[in-house]
Amino acid sequence: MSIDKLSDAWLFQEHSKETVRRWVNNLHYFYFRRAWGGHANDGDEFIAKFSYETRQDLLSKLDRLGIQLNKLAENHPKPVTGKRYTADEFAKFKNAIKQFADLEQPGHSIVLGHKAFIWISETTIDITIINPENPYSLTEKDFQICLDLEKEFDVIGFSNFIDRSLEKNLCVLSAHKYPELFDVD
Repeated sequence: MSIDKLSDAWLFQEHSKETVRRWVNNLHYFYFRRAWGGHANDGDEFIAKFSYETRQDLLSKLDRLGIQLNKLAENHPKPVTGKRYTADEFAKFKNAIKQFADLEQPGHSIVLGHKAFIWISETTIDITIINPENPYSLTEKDFQICLDLEKEFDVIGFSNFIDRSLEKNLCVLSAHKYPELFDVD
C-alpha cells in the first residue's frame, strides 16, 4: 500500500487551509514541506533548491548568497562508527561537502540577512527556513522571510537555477502532488 497524499487532517492540523493555500500560492522558489510526523521527529519547513554544476559555480552562487565556506584540514577529526560521544564532543566534528571534501557544509548560516540552514548536496544548494523558537511548526514570520529572500533571489538572478525535484515528494505541497491547493491561472 502506498500513500499518494497526506490527509487533509494532517496537512491542516497546524495551519488553516486558507493559510496554507496563501503560502503555497505566493511562494515561487520555496516549497512548504509538511512534517511526516510521529517518530520521524521532523518539523514543518520551507525549502528551496538551486542547482549548480561545478565547484566554481557552487562557490560563485554561494558568494551571491553572502555565504563563504570554511576549508577543512585534510586530516580533520571524524567520528568513529560505534564509538560513543557526548553531545559536546560530537558537536566538534565538521561535516564535509561530500563531493568537495576540503570544504565544510555551511549548516546554520545567514543568507542575505536571514537565518537559514544550508546544505550542499551533489547537485543542489538547499536553503531551509524553520521556526527557531519551535522547529516543528512554521509561522507567518517564517513565510515573510521566504518572501523577502525570494525578492533577493530575483535580484541576484537565481530564477534560472531552481531545482524542482522536490515536487514529487509526498510531504512537499506542490502543484504536482496537491493541485487542489493552487490557484488556476
